[in-house]
Amino acid sequence: MTRSGVRTTVRVKIKTKVITMRKRKKLEQITGRDTRIIKQFIKVIYHNEDHIVSNKKVNKAKLDHLTLTTSKKNKQPKRLSVRHDLKKNFPRCSQNELQECRENAVAIYHSQQVKNTLPSKEAPTKKAPRTQLEHNRRFILACSPSNTIARWWVGIRDSLDTKKNKTSKHEKLWLPLACSPYHEYKIHQGKIKALEVLYYTKKKEWWVHFILLHVPDKYSSPRPPAVLGIDLGINKRAVSALLTPKGTINRHEIRFWSDKTRKKLLKETERKVAKLQKILAQSNLSCGKSRILLHQLKTLRKRQRTEHKLSDHTYVNRLVKYILSVGKRYDLYVVVGFPIHIRKSHYRGNLRPYSRKSVHKWNYRRVTELLKFKLSLHGWEEHRILSINESWTSSCCSRCGSYHTTRPNQPTFICNNCGYQLNADLNGAKNIAKRLIKYVLQPKYNSIKDQVSSKFFPLSSFCVFPVLSQWL
Repeated sequence: MTRSGVRTTVRVKIKTKVITMRKRKKLEQITGRDTRIIKQFIKVIYHNEDHIVSNKKVNKAKLDHLTLTTSKKNKQPKRLSVRHDLKKNFPRCSQNELQECRENAVAIYHSQQVKNTLPSKEAPTKKAPRTQLEHNRRFILACSPSNTIARWWVGIRDSLDTKKNKTSKHEKLWLPLACSPYHEYKIHQGKIKALEVLYYTKKKEWWVHFILLHVPDKYSSPRPPAVLGIDLGINKRAVSALLTPKGTINRHEIRFWSDKTRKKLLKETERKVAKLQKILAQSNLSCGKSRILLHQLKTLRKRQRTEHKLSDHTYVNRLVKYILSVGKRYDLYVVVGFPIHIRKSHYRGNLRPYSRKSVHKWNYRRVTELLKFKLSLHGWEEHRILSINESWTSSCCSRCGSYHTTRPNQPTFICNNCGYQLNADLNGAKNIAKRLIKYVLQPKYNSIKDQVSSKFFPLSSFCVFPVLSQWL
């Protein structure tokens, strides 16, 4: 997410089977040429690091002085000769395309520096993405409803034959897209800023990645403030409790989130995986049969990962819909409990194998990141969706604050001090929301840390919280 908006990517497949052999060959030529240019740029960067790199950042102007000539006199004098003349080495490439390749090369260099990988002067080995910037100038997305081949077409700049045909205007290489109603809906949601044309070697398919910019109106409400505490779980996906200036929780403002149908599908897939693993553990299997079973196991695990992602998306969408409805009635802040070190506490040999297995499959970080991202698309600022440490929230009484409590079973919570009895997950959600109010009104530090993004937000961002002091 940037200050100006949120960037998203929509991936659409190119119908390479229906385009002509000439177009397919030209697409391969363009991407192959771009890959060679990017290799040359990376070599120049690594061989001149002392001159053009400072603080692990490439100075693009100095890189241009080494690679690109200029015939027009603008702010700087002409450069009729450079040390590595890429225009001479690649005469069928325009100036703008060379600059696009330079941007890709700089991005690859920076990513290698961040990952602390060894400098690979021959990278990239596979075809680099064909990046096009400036919509309606360097590429065009057009719709033709009457076309029988494809409804949507993308035209990318093709400068291969410009010099050969002695023309000043570059041609467009038109490619048909397998665009579904879902892709159309996603593309119309934002403004197209750039695209990438990539080739997947495993699938042997060409794809287009549209980079969209969403600039939603910032969320703000003149209504009284409220804090929505969310306690993530395994059996129950989430429990939410809303703390308002009234000082009491209305039972209509309590939500329990679960997905029984998706849970059944996941259990069935897990059962099949366990069955295959048991068969593969046998020592009397032939080589051919074990290969077939390993392929089936790989397919099942891939399906299992897809089902987990789909279940996370569906229930986060429901959660976002509820948060937006509550945000119309209150000036809302959302706080999600983040279970720090929960996996370390469920180590091998702690005599709880079933709970350990479910905890290690629990995608609490992905759920929190999805929630933050989906709310940011609706204009919610980062400090309005926080994830804080939820340690001891399940064993503390949300009414009197006592730790002298018992849980006779998983869903039941009983306070031995005041006799308060309620659902344990609901008690945790209330404590998570109260913890944020305590951080703001009884501060130990000048800022609040978000556990997922590791960002610090000043207490001045929560200046409306004094109205909620009665919860303390």
